[in-house]
Amino acid sequence: MFKRIATLFCLTLFALAPFRAATAQQGQRLNLIRDAEIESTIRTFTVPIWKAAGLDPNGVEIMIVQDGSLNAFVAGGQRIFINTGLIMRTERPNQLIGVMAHESGHIAGGHLARMQEELRGLSTLQILETILAGGAMAGGALGGAAGGSGGHSGGTGRPMAPGSLMSFLKYTQTQESAADQAAITYLQRTGQSPKGTIEFLRYMQREEKLAINRRDPYLTTHPLTPERISAFEQAAANSPYANTPDTPQFLMLHQRMVAKLYGFIAPDAALQRYTEADRSVPARYARAIALYRKGALGSALLTIDGLLKEFPNDPYFHEVRGQMLYENGRAAESIASYRRAVQLAPSAAILKIDLARALLDVNTPDNDREAVRNLELATQQEAGSFELWRLMASGYSKLNNPGMTSLARAEMAALRGQRSEAQTHAEAASRQLPAGTPAWQRAQDLKAYINSRPRK
Repeated sequence: MFKRIATLFCLTLFALAPFRAATAQQGQRLNLIRDAEIESTIRTFTVPIWKAAGLDPNGVEIMIVQDGSLNAFVAGGQRIFINTGLIMRTERPNQLIGVMAHESGHIAGGHLARMQEELRGLSTLQILETILAGGAMAGGALGGAAGGSGGHSGGTGRPMAPGSLMSFLKYTQTQESAADQAAITYLQRTGQSPKGTIEFLRYMQREEKLAINRRDPYLTTHPLTPERISAFEQAAANSPYANTPDTPQFLMLHQRMVAKLYGFIAPDAALQRYTEADRSVPARYARAIALYRKGALGSALLTIDGLLKEFPNDPYFHEVRGQMLYENGRAAESIASYRRAVQLAPSAAILKIDLARALLDVNTPDNDREAVRNLELATQQEAGSFELWRLMASGYSKLNNPGMTSLARAEMAALRGQRSEAQTHAEAASRQLPAGTPAWQRAQDLKAYINSRPRK
């Protein structure tokens, strides 16, 4: 049967725009993708599901893992992690929506309560380090799971007894079935078909048959795929929305997302899959990105400029153009594209971070001030971003503002779980910042938070 285990890489936090790496303490890496367009697409698909589940969409985070296996899981409260391999193997939006509905069922049902409580107070980076250190990941495609032996609980300082992480992360058959039933309910409430989920489960079933000799005994804790298919088939038979098609808007969003992932992750495969004869928008998008990834910058720019000529107000085409230039050492030229992307998608904080990075690289006082302004705005949504605070520290240092530099460094250390360093920088910020200002108060809050955390 299909072995739903997330591949463990070196832990790398990076964005499709742009790719940047940060190594975890364990020497391993797990590739996390941050991309404004892909995250926006998944949220567009899933917000109706979250509302149907009684969840606050603003409280749910989407984390995209670059891993070719079929996997999705919930960890650390309301964070849904989903593999690129799963996204790229969905053929239409309704299939992916079914996966997200299932994972949302785990959140709404309060499943894995112990893990949620243990991880709720950690940053995303610390959660991933904890999971990697124990050698396992919770969840799987539509709620599958993986197990591992013991090890050190990364970022917490506590050793984990052999087999305890398996128990810590384990879903029961009852919870999996409950999440499936919840998904069926959410699809019904939002007027969507269960057939996409059936299609995806059948795909999983074929994969399981190919891997029958490698079945993980851990997966026996999950309902058999035929039973799950049967449940969704019964739901489809009783649903007035069984034959509801995907909307043209959703189809285009899904096609663009898959094309973008192919272009960045598998450029050779993208050029084979999306031929020059295919003049559709997703095909040209994939080719532009793939050409850039393979070093053919001139051809890549010609292709993305052709798309921009047709769609001058598409923020993500501007973003990709900015990245192409930035990643090829042309930071000054990339700024106009990034600025336009931010203007067209002002709510996308990731774009502001990308613009700030380019501005800081150009290194003029005006650009440094503009970069800091954008980063300050981005903190409203991305306060948990280590890269944001790294850039903030750099920006304020260039502007000769030691108090804000110390505060940004305190935020960085706190996100890393580096208690002593965070305390040192927060104390420095308290001395350097004017008493009573919001920034000074934030330094006090950080000190109080650090002191409140139990010592390991």
